[in-house]
Amino acid sequence: MPENSSSANSKQPVGKPKIPLVFWLLLTISLSLVMGTVLLSNDMKHLKTVGHYFGFDLFPPEVKPPPPKAPPRPSPPAAFTLPAHIIEPPMAQTASTFLRTWRISGPAMCAALRTAGVQTSDWAPASFNADTFECFFEHSGKREKDQLPNSVFVIVRGDAAGTINNMRVKIINPETDQNGQLDPGILRIFETMLRQPQWLDIHETLNAIKNLKDVKEDGFGASISFTHEVLNAGRYNFTLSLDAASGPQKRTRNYFASRIWLPSPDPTAEAGSPQPESISTPADAGAPAEHPQSRH
Repeated sequence: MPENSSSANSKQPVGKPKIPLVFWLLLTISLSLVMGTVLLSNDMKHLKTVGHYFGFDLFPPEVKPPPPKAPPRPSPPAAFTLPAHIIEPPMAQTASTFLRTWRISGPAMCAALRTAGVQTSDWAPASFNADTFECFFEHSGKREKDQLPNSVFVIVRGDAAGTINNMRVKIINPETDQNGQLDPGILRIFETMLRQPQWLDIHETLNAIKNLKDVKEDGFGASISFTHEVLNAGRYNFTLSLDAASGPQKRTRNYFASRIWLPSPDPTAEAGSPQPESISTPADAGAPAEHPQSRH
């Protein structure tokens, strides 16, 4: 029996020694580390070479945006030289001032008076001077006993271009109401003459004329007066004129002379004046009119 068991064992072949699994795992990890170190070293140069060999690019080149355009170079500032007269101190002998001007022509003023009921003549040369143009209106009432006849004389004078020089009114023994105020028909003459030029700084003149009180206003070359004659009771004179008296006013007027400027538009051309009532005229007014050459 013992002999049989020993003979059986002696017949079994001797096997190869087995390598444990842990060895293969450690070997794989070591080879991976070595390959990774080789591929990643030298800024991953070998890894890029392997990728290029197999036809793919592991690290495509980074597309950089184009550099921003340089802003345009600013142009040099423009040079400007001030005229010498701007920075020099003002000179008294060249100073000017505000100056009033007519904002209505002579023919337009005559037409405005006719619209107000004052039947003036047409704008035409004066009989005594062809260089002077004028329109006028005159009315004389009937003389009663010792009283002077009531009369009205209106004249607007200027030149051939239509520029007004002055306007005058003379009333004698005018009609008044129970309060001593001037008859509205005659007062309308002064209202027209004072409002048509559109001088808004004239405040007291019209009210004084309404109450037959003396008044005088001056400003910016304009002279307006309404006075009664001291030696002749019942006679009143009205004058409206432009006269540049001072040196600055004359310089301003010469600078804005109409011969070097285009004419300004007529302010009455756009809006017409309302139709007022006619000037009151006595029914028995039949006296002949005074000749223009004998006007006051």
